[in-house]
Amino acid sequence: MTLALATSTTVLGSTVAHAATPRLALTALSFEQSTVDATQGSASNRLTFSVTNTEPDAQSLAGTVTMRMRSSVTGELLGHDRVARFDYNYYYGDMELVSGTPQEATFAYYLPVRAYSDSATATWEVTKVTLRGDDISATVGAAKLSTFPGYRFTANTLIDSSAPTFDYLELYNGRDPYFYVKDDPSYFALSFTINDYQSGFWKGSIKLVGPGGQSISAPIDWARDEYSTGYRCGLSTSGDADGNYVPCSIEMKFPPGTAPGSWRVAQIVLINNGGGRATYKNPAGPSMVVTSNSTLQATDFVVSPNPVDNWRADVTTELSMAVTGASRGISQLDVAFEDQCSTTGQPYTKADGRLAVKVYVSSRARGCDVTKLSIRDGAGNLALYGSNVSAPDPQITIDQVPSTEAPTALSAVLNPASITLSQLPNQSIRLTVQAEVKVAPITSMPVYVYDADGDVVFQASGYGGQAPDGSLTYDISLGYWNLEAGQYTVGFMLSDASGLRSYWNMPDVSSSLTLPGGPVVLTITEG
Repeated sequence: MTLALATSTTVLGSTVAHAATPRLALTALSFEQSTVDATQGSASNRLTFSVTNTEPDAQSLAGTVTMRMRSSVTGELLGHDRVARFDYNYYYGDMELVSGTPQEATFAYYLPVRAYSDSATATWEVTKVTLRGDDISATVGAAKLSTFPGYRFTANTLIDSSAPTFDYLELYNGRDPYFYVKDDPSYFALSFTINDYQSGFWKGSIKLVGPGGQSISAPIDWARDEYSTGYRCGLSTSGDADGNYVPCSIEMKFPPGTAPGSWRVAQIVLINNGGGRATYKNPAGPSMVVTSNSTLQATDFVVSPNPVDNWRADVTTELSMAVTGASRGISQLDVAFEDQCSTTGQPYTKADGRLAVKVYVSSRARGCDVTKLSIRDGAGNLALYGSNVSAPDPQITIDQVPSTEAPTALSAVLNPASITLSQLPNQSIRLTVQAEVKVAPITSMPVYVYDADGDVVFQASGYGGQAPDGSLTYDISLGYWNLEAGQYTVGFMLSDASGLRSYWNMPDVSSSLTLPGGPVVLTITEG
């Protein structure tokens, strides 16, 4: 490491001191034991090291120590590294703070030693140390580390006699095995779980092959997750530090120019920390189909009827399309929607030759867009459309008949319209409203009762649907509201399934309308 020195400059006969640039340095590093016996399956060796920071006001001191095994057979570094974090403030620390301050501190770490390697002995050594202060950082490489006498040790080990295995090879997150590739790449991931219960999994590769001998490959590797204590292999974030169990989801892509047709996993190569290698050719896994829609195509998409009136009940409509380039007929049609719509029944060919399928539209749907549409012919050709598969948008939308008019009340009556005070606790007053039957049904009727001053003395949410004849009813219970004898106006709001509202006989609402028959009045008498 660089030695920091103070300097000075003479200015107009005076001497001005300049503070030295702050520096980080590794001043000591040593494993406790020169030899460790790991053959019993559980062993560790304590590493102690010291760090200095010449910044007098420093508040933090952190970094990482990377340790790795070296083969006594080849002399090369072998297997996955072990990265341990240290932090004076213990935010992400794996290590023990032995003593010190942010200007000079000593840390310790117990390195777990693998029981297996490629021979009866192996060497473990520190290969890199990173240091971080408040605003400065430094890296100590292998050349400097080798000057510390205790930077490595020998481990007695068992010889690894196994190779890694894997299972559950599938497309990540259950995605469909269809890929549209033309001007842009198509991204995907393959998931599987790797197991190696001796030395543990180190690294590997995966290879796919397609038509014309084309292939794509990707490495399989894993590492400590930067922001947690877990481990990441591609998109998967679980597993263990020993590599005995490693779930992986390896990201791959079909680049522009990828040959259309069927693709499959041709080979998976796995290597463990003892150097053991296993090559799995043509493993069982998903068959993927790539297309640019150059052979099989669908055009002229039509939904009929459209829009649909599903305000009061589920309905069915038809989606049809013109298909060209099909060989040996159509074998499959899949359509996915973003909302409460789905195909029902089998696809069929209409008299005019168009391919069609019935579509179920739920009464809860306010419109449906097609997000994926795939067609396969008897020869295996594929046409693919939709945003969910990064393919051309077929622009198929099933619309709902629009609702543009707010609910209209035609009349309203109370039964009874007059009641005594003594009857209020035991009898409810039924409000019956006759409303027009419009596009969207009325779904709720909040009710309000006003006194002679226009103040609300009762209100209720009034949830309830509109009957086929247009009527709505609500039973008003006034027994616990301590009302006095007199006349009260009953108002209400009508809200329909499209969100439109109207207000009737409500003096505190400026947009309130008056019923054709005038206000609805409840008379409460003494007695």
